Amino acid sequence: MERNKTIMKLCYLQTALYIVFLISLVAHHKYNRNGKIFALLVILSLVGCAVSLTLADYLRTMIQNSGFDVAGVHDKKSLEKKLLQLQNADDTLDVGIMMFDLNNLKKINDTYGHEQGDVFIQTFASYLTRILTEDSFLARFGGDEFVIVQNHATWSQLEQMNIQLQTMLDAYNQTADHPISYAVGYDISCKNHYYLIMDLLQIADQKMYQDKRYKKEILAGKTQAHFRSRLVESISTESLKEKLFTILTNSNGEKKYAFLMTDVNNFHLINDYWGYETGTDILNFILKKLELFPKTLFVNRYHSDIFVSIIDITGQEYADVKKEITAYNKQTAQEVLGSYPVNYFSLNTGIYYLENGQIPCDEIISHTNIVRRKAKSSLLGVCEYTEEIALEEQKRADTIHSFQEALSDKEFQIYFQPKINGKEQKIASAEVLVRWKRSNGELWFPDSFLPILEETGEIEALDYYVYEEAFRWLAARKESGLKLIPLSLNVSPVHFRKIQTFTRKVMELIQKYQISSQYLIFEITETTYIHNIESVNQMIRFFHDQNIRISMDDFGSGYSSLNTLKDILFDEVKIDKRFLSDDLTEKGKIVLQEIFHLLKRTHKFIVCEGVETKDMVDFLVEEGCDELQGYYYYKPMEMKKFEKLIA
Repeated sequence: MERNKTIMKLCYLQTALYIVFLISLVAHHKYNRNGKIFALLVILSLVGCAVSLTLADYLRTMIQNSGFDVAGVHDKKSLEKKLLQLQNADDTLDVGIMMFDLNNLKKINDTYGHEQGDVFIQTFASYLTRILTEDSFLARFGGDEFVIVQNHATWSQLEQMNIQLQTMLDAYNQTADHPISYAVGYDISCKNHYYLIMDLLQIADQKMYQDKRYKKEILAGKTQAHFRSRLVESISTESLKEKLFTILTNSNGEKKYAFLMTDVNNFHLINDYWGYETGTDILNFILKKLELFPKTLFVNRYHSDIFVSIIDITGQEYADVKKEITAYNKQTAQEVLGSYPVNYFSLNTGIYYLENGQIPCDEIISHTNIVRRKAKSSLLGVCEYTEEIALEEQKRADTIHSFQEALSDKEFQIYFQPKINGKEQKIASAEVLVRWKRSNGELWFPDSFLPILEETGEIEALDYYVYEEAFRWLAARKESGLKLIPLSLNVSPVHFRKIQTFTRKVMELIQKYQISSQYLIFEITETTYIHNIESVNQMIRFFHDQNIRISMDDFGSGYSSLNTLKDILFDEVKIDKRFLSDDLTEKGKIVLQEIFHLLKRTHKFIVCEGVETKDMVDFLVEEGCDELQGYYYYKPMEMKKFEKLIA
């Protein structure tokens, strides 16, 4: 057939040459003295045109009758015959249908002409022919639609054919003037889902148009220049979403997949020390290794040192999948260590099991990225997205998005935990804490929302809110002539980025409510002090000028040293509750005794938190602890309950 097409094109070319010759004869007729020769040449030219056109028409008829389309594949009539055969067959078991719709053909035709449109179609058809097997039948169904009928088909085979086509076109599009994009839908008639051939064709068609609608949405606004970008070993988020959507849409619930996101632990150190060439070689090696992982459907570098892949886990337990990935990561790491001049290497992988086809693809990518980061702190370097993590992320999102409104609605309530004078065993002061009472009545404790607010920086606004509530409480009691006691207020690390702003706002609140400095203690954790020594000391000196005391919270939580102890400007030190356990050993007592001795000699006020037993109380009082705080005395309590207590 290709030979006939070539001859047909030559016939049209020959006709054009005859016409040019004929026009030339007519144009020069007045210079030709021999009329007989002129007439003979005209007749021969006309005969030549007629013969060429007749031959071209004959060949075109032959091509049309051969059942092949001008794109070089079976035409619609051949497809109808094929479908009729399958319709009359005894069964359609293991017959698969793949329908393809070529995007942007109309745009190519309108912008560059139908000749370029034909080249566009033929190029796509040529790539389709490369994924065929001996059991494939490829036909052009319409202007830009193609159908593959696949006998003896399996789900994995159809998936692999589509992935193979996408991969080839990804490479082609890097240098193409007119990049090729397509939508695909496929299904298979099997025992669990048996279809007649026309029903199977309709289902594949529906899936194809579902895929087309999705891709039109995410491709909206993209320019040809974007496609021509020479980026790329990496895949864009939009292309990744396309691949996820296509696989999930066509899986029909028959298969189970896992979406993986893998990175190299501290990859920047490899680049920094061994150079970018070594780093690039390692990344290429990892890509090849991930491609070889069993039942891999798709692998690509996402960005930087992060890779994404989709694997078929049909029939496998999740625990076994995790073991396989863990073992494969270790094997890959060993091969890297053996092949490249690096001394340490490990991979982290986040796993998302694709159980629900209704989950948006961008959420799948986001969730997997979350567990990839969590995998860095996992002993195995592998983390699965579970229901617990989903709830944790849901709560995180709820915290971030509802915080400002909750602050305006005063959902945050201050709580008080009394601190007891060691000698007199009476309430001497209290620490101000916070609880989040949601609009639905649910009470959230600080551990569930403070770390998130610290990460986002919103903790700054919450601190000022707590300070103002505490100051308002002190001012109200002062105005009513009620008993006042000192309050300890926590200072979050974020304030030490803007120390002058912090001190100014605190002093504005103090002046607004006319609070006496003797009733204020600001607590700063030891960890915060170690990481912000200059800023903390600057703040301490400022508040000392205002006669406000500063406490070091969580002393001994892991950073304490004698060098730190001799330099600190704090007025009091709050011993971390981890020093006080139910079974405080003799060695533990000795350590505490020595710490107390050093603190007393440096004139520090001593507070112990986490006090829970009578034995602890007796020991701490005997050693000279100034104030004690813990469940042995009181748990944190609401304002009204605290007011009754100190009344």
